[in-house]
Amino acid sequence: MPGESPALAGFGSGPDAKQFDRLIEQAERGDLIFSNPQEVREVVRRLEALRPRDDLRRALRLRGFRCDYEDLGPPAAGLAFARAGIAEAVRLGDAGGRIRFGLCEANYIDGSGQTAQSLATVEAALALARKHPEPRLLAQSLIHRGNLRSLLGQQAAALSDFLEAQRTYRNAGLNNEAEAGLGDIAAAYRRMGDHDKAAEYLRQSQAFAERLGDAGLVSVALLQTAFLHEDRGRYDEALDYLRRAAQTAAEHGLEYDVAAAHLAMASSWVKKGDFGAAEAALATARNGFDRVGDRSNEGMLQFLEGSILAGRGDDAQALDHYDRAARAYDANANLRYQVDLYAARALSHEAQGDYRAAMDDLKLERTGRRKLSDEARTQQSLLLQYQFDTARRDLENARLQAERRSQQQRLKAVERAARWQLVALISTGLLVVLLLVLFLRQLRSTRRINRLALTDALTGVANRRRVEIAAEQAVEQARVAREPLAVLTFDLDCFKRINDGHGHAGGDRVLVRVARACESVLRQNDLLGRIGGEEFIVLLPNTSTDAALLVAERLRDSVHRLDLSDVAPDLGVTISLGLAMLRAEDDGVHGVIDRADAALYRAKEAGRNRVAMEV
Repeated sequence: MPGESPALAGFGSGPDAKQFDRLIEQAERGDLIFSNPQEVREVVRRLEALRPRDDLRRALRLRGFRCDYEDLGPPAAGLAFARAGIAEAVRLGDAGGRIRFGLCEANYIDGSGQTAQSLATVEAALALARKHPEPRLLAQSLIHRGNLRSLLGQQAAALSDFLEAQRTYRNAGLNNEAEAGLGDIAAAYRRMGDHDKAAEYLRQSQAFAERLGDAGLVSVALLQTAFLHEDRGRYDEALDYLRRAAQTAAEHGLEYDVAAAHLAMASSWVKKGDFGAAEAALATARNGFDRVGDRSNEGMLQFLEGSILAGRGDDAQALDHYDRAARAYDANANLRYQVDLYAARALSHEAQGDYRAAMDDLKLERTGRRKLSDEARTQQSLLLQYQFDTARRDLENARLQAERRSQQQRLKAVERAARWQLVALISTGLLVVLLLVLFLRQLRSTRRINRLALTDALTGVANRRRVEIAAEQAVEQARVAREPLAVLTFDLDCFKRINDGHGHAGGDRVLVRVARACESVLRQNDLLGRIGGEEFIVLLPNTSTDAALLVAERLRDSVHRLDLSDVAPDLGVTISLGLAMLRAEDDGVHGVIDRADAALYRAKEAGRNRVAMEV
């Protein structure tokens, strides 16, 4: 047929069950690469022509293919299509169809902004897939669940799903589909904070996508690489990758991917302090999501709208958008996004002079980051356990296979038994060496993750997790030794103006310089930690109230005298501090910190650049 895709040249145009099966298998296996929605529609039309008219099961499989690959319009239309497919699959007793349409239904539920609800639908499809003989359906179900788990912060569980899906694909000889999942693995490692591992998988994912010529996979790999650069504070590099992602997606009619790239651009521009560019990118993103009927990104759209308004000094309007974002985030309990929202909303409350609301948000942020830190450690431990168990299982399988081969060879050639015994010994030795190498790699990885988990990546001082561990130890030591324990909390005065005026890169440089200045005046046993944004804490073991006040004044003075002319001419910075002492009735350290925070806010209300004591 003139103008048809070369991939369809070998297929007829009339009903033919065998050709239908061959074409849909090639499409589902990834042998056919769809560069744009038109090519998907072309394959659907050819499949419709090849399908025998009275074949209800093949008709249902074609509808399942459309549900996976074709744009069915807004989420409501897609949901109706998927649920009608499930009902037909149940009527026909088609378990494969129930799985395909179940995954499609979950996808449209997620697209309507209900990620948590989508997970239950995927779990039901996965339970069916584990009983189904087709390995592709099992792998697809695992990938769906892994992506949802990753979005909800369950990175170790997500990686477990992704790696099981890869093994399932490879055992079935579906190597292209296994390679296509590398980007999902990279995203989970990035969200866990293991940037080196994420970068390694992203390089492999992009190389595979470019080799295959799959524009959708290329766009996703570029987008994830941009997220990785943004996480590392490299906003210019992130924007370069996002422009390439948007251009690739636009050239192939991938509207959702274009919108997603512009949404990410808006985030990077906000962090660079260019609110005009951020506003333009955000408008493009919103228009794109509206065209495809996607509602899953509404929370981020509202959050970035509020950030732009706050950056321009319109904090009252910003708070309205932050509240809308909070409602969207709360619907899916996405803690990663919620803590960023609390921090931003606290700054706008502070700019409005509502210190009580600012303090409430900071407490929510602190609690959220504490949970994230605990969850991250749990996820890392679970992942390490999973990796070790997998390595041990693989080694055991290799050992059994080596033994089986050795036994077979001995049966075939008894006269060479001594030789094969030597081979078996060497194989066993190699397996022991391999196990040792894997153990050492795991040990190095554990140590590196523990270091990362206890250090603030920007300033190099203790992070929230390390402060909490040290604080509990300091409380216990103070009570055993009957010594005083002082706690200081402080943050940078009007830090939002620095970010707005000099960009987030300039703000980051100021935070690093402040941390260095404070470290230089503290004693050996004192601990300085950054617990969020521009907020710091200092633990002063065996320190009386008068001595703690002297330390606080040294900190305040050292920051006040900082020369920041290399960041910006005439730039200066001050801090406000709150001081509290451990009391006999305190149950742990959190009560002391809360009193120090309250004192900090009194210092701000009294004019900033000063120290205030707990009441």
